[in-house]
Amino acid sequence: MAAMTPEEVQRRLTTVHCAICKGSSFGLDERFMQADGNWRGICKKCYYTFPVHTDMEFYQRTQPDVPYRLKEISCTACNHRGVSLDFRITMSVREAIYFVTCLGCQKMFPEQSSLEAFE
Repeated sequence: MAAMTPEEVQRRLTTVHCAICKGSSFGLDERFMQADGNWRGICKKCYYTFPVHTDMEFYQRTQPDVPYRLKEISCTACNHRGVSLDFRITMSVREAIYFVTCLGCQKMFPEQSSLEAFE
């Protein structure tokens, strides 16, 4: 997949809620945008920051369980199983979210990650 643009990431972040204030208006802190795809998201309401990871090719190579999990995720629109991973965020130590695209109908949606719970 082609690299995500900051505008695409910001648009898709509006589909989730802030871990602190439950708002859904986010930006990207340009001071922390690194060339390796590690960025920092910021809630525009309470200024909470969280990591945004956009290099999914590297992530999937180093996390062997992720490709298997992606094959099992069902689309929220057409129920097709199997998605592509566009980017991911770690909203809090208890909540990681994958932003995925259905391989069947191309619907984009967020999916709670069960692989990254740090409790």
